[in-house]
Amino acid sequence: MNMDLEFLLIQLLGFIPSIIAFTSLQSGSRKRILSLQVVCCILWVIHYALLGEGTAVIINFVGLARAVVCSFNEKKWAGSKLWLVFFLVCYAVSPALSWDGLHCLLLAAAMMLTTFALWGHNMRMTRLLYLLNSPLILVYNLFARSYSSVIIEVFALISFVIAVWRFDIRPNRQNKQN
Repeated sequence: MNMDLEFLLIQLLGFIPSIIAFTSLQSGSRKRILSLQVVCCILWVIHYALLGEGTAVIINFVGLARAVVCSFNEKKWAGSKLWLVFFLVCYAVSPALSWDGLHCLLLAAAMMLTTFALWGHNMRMTRLLYLLNSPLILVYNLFARSYSSVIIEVFALISFVIAVWRFDIRPNRQNKQN
């Protein structure tokens, strides 16, 4: 297969979960966000493996497990704060397992923010933490040559700003005016 066509197909594969992630926060539903996160992680593992980005592969495997546990964290077995600590440690260690430079720390930090976002049930905090992790993911994807993910991350960042405005800032401003 032509190398340019192969790279284009890899970019397309990264585009699909990026689109899913991009639209998920607009749903306003925690359960839907977590379900879509599972799908995204599976597709991203394949995408980053094809790009040779070991840190992203490991981190997305951890993300898959995290999304499953977070979707059940109302249940006793999954509600323990030990899970939160476990996932944060996994993300912190992940770059060391496949070190490829300082940019690996960006993705680990972003996923730690996402872990806090998904662990809680406060949608306002979830949206804010996603807003904070987006620039880190964007820069990591530039280093990883995941250009389709970079493009979508720009739109995701805009989406997160809109979600924060729509659900968090605008209602507060309207309440103060009344």
